[in-house]
Amino acid sequence: MRIVGLIICLALVGGALWIIGPALYLDINSLLIVVGGGIGYALLKGGREPFIKLFGDGAVYFGWIGSLIGLIAITGGRFDIWGDVEKMGPALAVTMLTLFYGYMARLIALTFTPLTSLPD
Repeated sequence: MRIVGLIICLALVGGALWIIGPALYLDINSLLIVVGGGIGYALLKGGREPFIKLFGDGAVYFGWIGSLIGLIAITGGRFDIWGDVEKMGPALAVTMLTLFYGYMARLIALTFTPLTSLPD
């Protein structure tokens, strides 16, 4: 049943992405921050919890960290786009991709987390 739930969730998100345009949701740097951060967090935390659960938790944390990094870069003048609406829109979209990737990774990780480690 968990796989069916995952398929339903991914179908809903995938349908929305397809209508909006899949190209808007592809950014390798954002993906690397989330996946690398999730793996690093899982290795760092270790312990009794399954690796996949820790990876999902770390992916969300690094999704937020990646978004903060992006916002600091935008507002700090790193790319000289502050105030230019045409440039800020795409930059903000990329900034939010780390959150999207982090929560999607956690959704998938939740599906494969053993039932004994889920909260009651």
